[in-house]
Amino acid sequence: MIRFVQLINSFISSSDAVACGEESMYDVVIGHVTDQPFLYKFEPHGVWDLIGNLVFKLNTLLGFQKELGESTVCLHGHAVRVIESAPLKLMGIFDMRITKLVIMLWVALILCAVVFIPLARKIKKSPMGSKSRWVNMWEFAIGFVHDEIVEPNFHHGTAKKAMPYFCSVFFFILFANYLGQIPGLATSTGNLGVTAGLAFCTIFVQIALGSVMQGPLWIFSGIVPRGVPFAMYFLLWPIELMGLLIKPFALTIRLFANMTAGHVVIIIFIYLVMMFQSYAVGIGSVSLSLIIYLLELLVALIQAFIFTSLSAMFIGSSMSAH
Repeated sequence: MIRFVQLINSFISSSDAVACGEESMYDVVIGHVTDQPFLYKFEPHGVWDLIGNLVFKLNTLLGFQKELGESTVCLHGHAVRVIESAPLKLMGIFDMRITKLVIMLWVALILCAVVFIPLARKIKKSPMGSKSRWVNMWEFAIGFVHDEIVEPNFHHGTAKKAMPYFCSVFFFILFANYLGQIPGLATSTGNLGVTAGLAFCTIFVQIALGSVMQGPLWIFSGIVPRGVPFAMYFLLWPIELMGLLIKPFALTIRLFANMTAGHVVIIIFIYLVMMFQSYAVGIGSVSLSLIIYLLELLVALIQAFIFTSLSAMFIGSSMSAH
C-alpha cells in the first residue's frame, strides 16, 4: 500500500508543477520501467538523488563518462539543474556507466552474500540439523530447488554438483524480483540487458557442458534425435540448432515481460485517478492496483522458479544425446 501512496504523491507533484509542465502518462511509465544514467543534481531531494550524485562522480572518475556542461531538465515535474554527461563506450559499443539498475543488481548480490555465507557456516557447524527457524527456512528453500528443479533434470551423481549454480540463479532472481516490489527501488530483472545476461549464462553452460560430456562434435550429433534416417538429418539439424538458439531468447523475453507488465499496469491504474479526478474511479483504480500488486508478489516467485527450471531442463538435456 505504501507503494501506491508513493506513486500517487509523485503524480500529484507532477500535476502541480508549473516550472516545466505536466508529465504525460507515457513519460511516467517509460521513466519508471527504463534504466537511465544518474544526473548530478545540484539540489538533491531524496536518497536516490544523493546516491546519484556519488555515482555520477564515480562514473566520471572511472572514465565511464565525460561532463558536457550545465543545463536545466524536467524531472518529475520539477526543473532541476544538472550537469550533462556523455558515455565513453567500451570499444565504441558498450555503455559501462553505473546506473540505477546496476546498483539494484549489486544490492541483490550483496543480499545473497549476506544471507547465504553466514547460513553456510551455521549449517556446517550443525551437520545434524539446526534449531534455528531462520536456518530451517532457508534449508527448506534450498531443498525445494534441489527436489523440484535440479534433481528431475540431472542424474543423481551430477545433481549435487549442479546445485551451487542453480541455487545462485534462483535466489539471485528471487531477490532481484522482490527488491523491485519495495517502494523507491527498481526491478533490475525488468531490463532486457539483465535477463539477456542471465539467459546467456544458461546457453553458455549448456553448450560447454554438452561439449564436455558428449565431445566437441555434440553440436552436430547430440542435438538431433538418435535413430532418424540419414536423409532426415540434414532437415532436422537446422531446426534443432534454431531451437537451441531460440531458447535463451525465450528466457530473456519471458522474465523481462512478466516483471515489467505488472508495474506498467499498476502505474496506469493509479494514473487514472489523476486523469478523471473522481472518487469512484479512484476507489476502483486503487483496488485493482492493490490486486495486481499482490499478484506481482506471487509472480516474482513464479518467474524465478520458471527461469531456473527451464535453465535446468536445457542444461540437463545437453548431458546425453536425444
